[in-house]
Amino acid sequence: MKHREEKRRLSTEEVTFHDNYYGKKHSATSWLEKWILSLYPTMPSRHSEILEALGQVSGKRICEIGCGDGALTRELASRGAFVSASDISFEAVKRAREYNAEFIPKQVDVQEMDACNLLYKEESFDFVIGISVLHHIDTNRASMEVGRVLKSGGKAVFIEPLAHNPISNVWRKLTPSARTSNEWPLSYSEISDMGKHFSSVKYQEFALFTLLSSFVYLITHSDQVKRKSAEILDKLDRVVLRICKPLRRYSGAILIEFSK
Repeated sequence: MKHREEKRRLSTEEVTFHDNYYGKKHSATSWLEKWILSLYPTMPSRHSEILEALGQVSGKRICEIGCGDGALTRELASRGAFVSASDISFEAVKRAREYNAEFIPKQVDVQEMDACNLLYKEESFDFVIGISVLHHIDTNRASMEVGRVLKSGGKAVFIEPLAHNPISNVWRKLTPSARTSNEWPLSYSEISDMGKHFSSVKYQEFALFTLLSSFVYLITHSDQVKRKSAEILDKLDRVVLRICKPLRRYSGAILIEFSK
């Protein structure tokens, strides 16, 4: 009973946090934390990596968990996919529905839903996707649910923060209001454990040097320069991480592909 109550408390905390975030009610608890949050590295959009990993999506049925404001949902629908999007936050669902109004209900459905308890039938989807969602939830339960709703031969693609970069870990400790108490970046061992529910798993790390865009902001105090530096550093990432494999462990994020 205690474990069940703890899970309920954590779930409620996630809902409240993300309702505040998407309702634009979130704020730092102190001026120091607000300043530290302003240094957050600029990360180029990873939608292109998700789309590349999926390949042809026209006519495919896609389950998107943790859809947020529905930006990726819209990209998929515009390419001809049928998307069942969900989020634990009512505010996120409301924004996603507004952003995808022209595709609802023919191609897009957006529901308030827990990723660990998906209300879909078995083997309903060609793809399951998510960005920065697994590190908020019970990865074992989530991976079982993903495997359940995924068709045989289907693929699940996620982009998540990686746990082994010391700079990122210090930043997380200094900005507690930017996350919930049960949120943690994924380790390789967790990814491996999730992979046991699938026939194969592969991944690609990124966001190593892009973390340095924070230091660019410290010098320039310019969001525009920070964004530009992140784009340049992202290109450097691709070259260095391809050549120097030991550095991949210290990347800020990872793209994971699970095949059923």
